[in-house]
Amino acid sequence: MQGLFRDPALDRHFTGHSGSITQLRFSPEGSQIATSSLDGSVILWNLKQASRCIRFGSHSSAVYGVAWSPKGNLVASAGHDRSVKIWEPKVRGVSGEFAAHSKPVRSIDFDPTGQMMLTASDDKSVKIWRVAKRQFLSSFSQQTNWVRAAKFSPNGKMIATVSDDKSLRIYDVNTGECTRTITEERGAPRQVAWHPWGNMVAVALGCNRIKIFDVGGSQLLQLYVVHSAPVNDVAFHPSGNFLLSGSDDCTIRVLDLLEGRPIYTLTGHTAAVNAVGFSQDGEKFATGGNDRQLLVWQSNLHTYDASQLEAKSALLSSSCDTSVASVYQQSNASSTALSNDHSIRIDMRESHAYKILDENFQVLDSEHTKLPETPKSASKSSSVGQPKAMLSHAKLVSKELDFKPRSTSPRFF
Repeated sequence: MQGLFRDPALDRHFTGHSGSITQLRFSPEGSQIATSSLDGSVILWNLKQASRCIRFGSHSSAVYGVAWSPKGNLVASAGHDRSVKIWEPKVRGVSGEFAAHSKPVRSIDFDPTGQMMLTASDDKSVKIWRVAKRQFLSSFSQQTNWVRAAKFSPNGKMIATVSDDKSLRIYDVNTGECTRTITEERGAPRQVAWHPWGNMVAVALGCNRIKIFDVGGSQLLQLYVVHSAPVNDVAFHPSGNFLLSGSDDCTIRVLDLLEGRPIYTLTGHTAAVNAVGFSQDGEKFATGGNDRQLLVWQSNLHTYDASQLEAKSALLSSSCDTSVASVYQQSNASSTALSNDHSIRIDMRESHAYKILDENFQVLDSEHTKLPETPKSASKSSSVGQPKAMLSHAKLVSKELDFKPRSTSPRFF
């Protein structure tokens, strides 16, 4: 007997940033989401404690990238101020920072060991750093224009970069050699993601396309034209069987890579979707963008069955059985229809989860301590977000952190 097949469903709906969300990442254990924003802050959203989140705001301007260390004990952020911040994900954590590039930093990523960090910048370079000492190790500078993103492969032995020079490049970490260069003439790539197996990458393109390449042979494996505007981000499901994408067309697409076709078109954002990501267990995914909203979804992809999807699609496309389609819509508490490409279109703005905005929560400013400077006293919590949000205030007690004079690096490195 077949199991119950469930569509993706909106689980949580947050607002808190006063500017566009630029990137998001789930913590390794999946209980928190870090978002970066043009408002100059990073917010850690606690999915288990609905009434609390932490804001880290030491960047002087827009934050473009954020990443968790593999153990989840550190968060790194990078932005327009050309700096990288590394900090403990807690209200009274310590932080370190360094000037990483001569121009804005667009991307940041940890290697699988958590010992190295990767940055990409408008200065056309990609750099590897040793986290423990914030020490520069090597640079990859074959790009001839801004580098939009750089990612370590799952085993940490390769790096994939995408640049405004319209290139996808694969580098060998040990030798520094560029082993593959693929150029896209139609439009510059905006983001790149490694397949969990480490032998493929997906590229989000400014020409409204998504391409998946075999890294070893530089072969184009799959091409998807499922968006009507530039694609900003892509993420593989941990199983490797699905791909998530977000676009300037305000939609999120879920692709079945085994069947080679789109299966869901999700709406709910009212502006461009800039960031998408799965939790490590694949049970949830999150999306964020220019509307400053963070949407957290139950993926339900572990229940996916292609034959059942076909049956549901047939019901939705049948004009003579509208009663069945109506029941199906009501069971999902959302507006459901069939898209032109035969993917199931779900508008979550009709769902209960979307309407009950998580608005009664505390935004606590992190009492980060910069080293080697003398620790500063605490800042107070403050309200951010949409005008309708009613955020509680919490007065934080100043806490001086005692560091030994001989140490000029944060203890957690």
